[in-house]
Amino acid sequence: MRIVLPFALASAVQAAVSCGFDTFNYTETTIDKLQDAMKFIGEVLTGANHAQHYLDMIDQLNHNGPQLNAVIETSPTALAQAIAQDRNGTRSGLLHGIPILIKDNIATTGDGLTTCTGSFAMEGNIAPRDAFLVQKLRAAGAIVLGHANMVEWANWRTLTESVDWRYHPLLLTMFHTNSPRSARGGITKNPYVLTARTTGSSSGSGSTVAANMIPVAIGTETGLCPMGRTVADVARVLEAIAGFDPTDPASKDAPVPEYSQTYNALTSFKKIRVAISKEAHDITKNKLLSQAHIDAFNQGVEKLKTLGADIVYAPYPNAAAISESKCEFVALTTEFKVDVEAYLSTLTWKEGVTPMKTLQDITDYNAAHPDTELNVLDQSLLLLSLNGPNQSSSVYLDALAVCQDLAVTNGIEKYIKDT
Repeated sequence: MRIVLPFALASAVQAAVSCGFDTFNYTETTIDKLQDAMKFIGEVLTGANHAQHYLDMIDQLNHNGPQLNAVIETSPTALAQAIAQDRNGTRSGLLHGIPILIKDNIATTGDGLTTCTGSFAMEGNIAPRDAFLVQKLRAAGAIVLGHANMVEWANWRTLTESVDWRYHPLLLTMFHTNSPRSARGGITKNPYVLTARTTGSSSGSGSTVAANMIPVAIGTETGLCPMGRTVADVARVLEAIAGFDPTDPASKDAPVPEYSQTYNALTSFKKIRVAISKEAHDITKNKLLSQAHIDAFNQGVEKLKTLGADIVYAPYPNAAAISESKCEFVALTTEFKVDVEAYLSTLTWKEGVTPMKTLQDITDYNAAHPDTELNVLDQSLLLLSLNGPNQSSSVYLDALAVCQDLAVTNGIEKYIKDT
């Protein structure tokens, strides 16, 4: 299905460049096409051309035109990095010459970017090193163009949201009241329907790819999530970033498949079992879904059947119990404070900037700057974490045990094994 963009946006994204051998069309392009364009002998379309094109698109669609608010900042060194890579003349990896945007909670250093999780409280910090993900991207030859917008603190900021924002009140009424936003980046807009809500917390990453401002981007959801226009592109990025991170013990024994090769080898859905929970299958009971949503879901299931997949309907265990137990919420409330303060302890700060060393420092900053940090969102979740249980408390340990039982021992892992 072809999606029709608003006229002004559609006009802006019909971008093509003449590169001697042909006209290269960047709209809806892929990693393979971008890299193939750099292989021609003679008048070559370079990685620097690619970087400049996407910087121009960010300027046209993010800072001007529809002002999508999907990109918080671009790197002042990105173009120079692309030029240096071109001059080197050798292919550096799976993502050689490919521009990419990363979410504003992924740290970089030495490239003029400041990782702030969407919060003004974090401006002026200096990360000690590139995040492991960024190290892997650079090693694979990717050019990190900048930080994508996000829901502030990755959706761990508020239990409630007000509708007082920086848009005209009439326009705001057309936004869902909990549209993804950050103090630093504003509300990320949906590039297809500018008044429609985008989801979060990786709203900026999704919007940039959807609007052709970037070929691929990285979001997060308790993990690192590549976004692209094709499955092949996502597989390529996932393969490039996978691996053991010495600072993340959970990744030690994780397998690192060759995702792109697996994708290329998969020519049929035959012999592949796809489990659909009975609860999800009976989506007619979901009052938030329109008939169009329901029809699209059912059409997707039928398409999988047509392609040869073995569809299995089975009850999803403990779905309601997990929600009712609030075990995940207790765990997140506790671990957020611990992990944020561990990260803050690694940072240095620019001269003249008040350093944020604790979660208390951050909530104090927000309270002291209501015009920028509290004019839209309260900080109820931050305060809950600040005053929540510690990791040695029975409340936290009991919550972990409940989550382990409901989600693993008798939950999703058992569900997959049994079906």
